[in-house]
Amino acid sequence: MQRRNDATLRRFFLLCMAGCGGLLFDFGGTVINPAIPYLESLGIFTTERLSHLTSAVVLGAAVSGLAAGAVAEKIGRKKAMLLASAIAALAALPICLGGGAYRPFYAGRLMQGVAAGLVGVVVPMYLAETLDAANRGKGAGIFQFMDVVGILFCSLVGVAVVKCFGGPGDPATAEIAKQAAWKAVFWTSAVPALVFFAGALGLPESPVWKSRPSGRDTEQTHGRGTEHCGEDGPRGARPLPEGRDSLLRRRYVVPFAIALAVLVCNQATGCNAIQYFALKMLLDAGMGDAAAGAANVSLWAVMLAATAVACALVDRKGRKFLLTLGTAGMVVADVGAGCVFLALDKGWLAPSLLSGWAAAACLALFIAAFSIGPGVVVWLALSEIMPDRIRANGMAIGLFLNMMVAWFVSDRFLVVAECHGYAPLLFALAFFAAVYFAVAAFLLPETKGKTLSEIEEFFR
Repeated sequence: MQRRNDATLRRFFLLCMAGCGGLLFDFGGTVINPAIPYLESLGIFTTERLSHLTSAVVLGAAVSGLAAGAVAEKIGRKKAMLLASAIAALAALPICLGGGAYRPFYAGRLMQGVAAGLVGVVVPMYLAETLDAANRGKGAGIFQFMDVVGILFCSLVGVAVVKCFGGPGDPATAEIAKQAAWKAVFWTSAVPALVFFAGALGLPESPVWKSRPSGRDTEQTHGRGTEHCGEDGPRGARPLPEGRDSLLRRRYVVPFAIALAVLVCNQATGCNAIQYFALKMLLDAGMGDAAAGAANVSLWAVMLAATAVACALVDRKGRKFLLTLGTAGMVVADVGAGCVFLALDKGWLAPSLLSGWAAAACLALFIAAFSIGPGVVVWLALSEIMPDRIRANGMAIGLFLNMMVAWFVSDRFLVVAECHGYAPLLFALAFFAAVYFAVAAFLLPETKGKTLSEIEEFFR
C-alpha cells in the first residue's frame, strides 16, 4: 500500500512539473505582448528594433532546440531542465536593468528563447522516459494545456499593469510610470522560471539516461531507442530500426515534403506574430487601453477553451478533419480582420470601440481555428507520417525550419504593418492559410486509428 501511495505521489509530482514546464515554455516569448504599447509610447526603440526584440525569442529557441538533445545527453535531463529554468530567470536581469539599452534587452530576449528551446525539447523527453504508458499522453496534454495557460497569464499581467501604473495611451500616465510598467511585465517572466527550477531540484534523473551505456554503445543504443507508439506490445513501446536512412530516398520524399510544407505554412499564417502583437493590433483598431486589455484576455481564454476541445476530439474526429477545419477557419478570420483594417485605412470605418471589437472577433476566430486544428494536431500528425528511419532527423529539420519561418514573420510583422498597414499583411497571411488548407485537405492522409506501419505502407 505504501509503495502504491509513493508511486501515486511521484506520478502526481511529475504531472505537476509537466504543467510548470508548459507554463514556462511560451511565457518568455509572449510576455512582451503587454509591454509593447508602453515601449512604443516611450519611443525607446524604433519599430524595426521593437520587431527584432520580439522575434529574438524565436531565433534563440530555434538554435537551442537543435542543440537541446545533445545537451540533455551530455549533462542529463534534470540538469538540462535546471539550466533552462536558470537561463529563463536570469533573462529578466539584462532586460530590466539595462536601462532600456538595445543590446542588453536583445541579449535577454535571446536568453528567453534559448530557455524555451531547451524546455520544449527536454521536458517532453523527460516525461516520455519517466511516466508510465498509461500517463504518458496525460503528461503531454498537461504540458500543452499549461502552455496556453501561460499565454493567458501574460494577458492578465497586462491588465494588472494597466490598473497599477496607468494605460500607455493615457496622457495622465507619467513617463516614469510607463518605465516601471514595462519592467514590471518582464520581471513577472522570472516567476514561472523560479517555480520550475525549485520543482526540478526535487526530480529524479531520467532512468533512461542513468542506465545508458557509454562510448560507442551509447550511439548504438540511442540510435535504436524506443518509440511509444501505442500499437506494439502491451505497454505500447517498440524498438526503432537500427540506423537512419537519407531523407532524400525516393520512398521518403513525399512524406518529408508534405511535412515541410505543413511546417512552413504553419508559421507563415502568422500564428506566433498574432500571439505577440494582438494587443497592439487591438489598440490600433480603435480600442482604449482598458478595453484592449480585456479583449486580449478574452482571446487567450478562447485559445484555452479551443485547445481543450481539440484534445477531446483529436482521437475521435481525426487529425486531417481538425487540421482542415482549423485552416479553413484561419482563412476566414484573416480575410475578416483584413477587411476591418482596410475599412479603417480607407476611412470607411472610424476607429472606435465597435471597430476594435470587430477586429477582436476576427482575431478570436483565428485563434480558435488555429487551436482546434494546427495548435494541437500538427506535431502529432507529422510525427505519425514520418517513417521510423527518418523521423528523428526529419522532425529536427522540420522544427528548425518551422522556427526560422516564425522568426522571419515575427521580425517583419510590425515593419510591414507600419509601411503598408495591417490589411495587406493579413490578406497575405490568409493566402498562406489557404495553401495550408489545400495541403491538409488534399495531400495529408488521415492517420487516426492507423498503425505507423500502415501509414508508411500508404506512402510506399
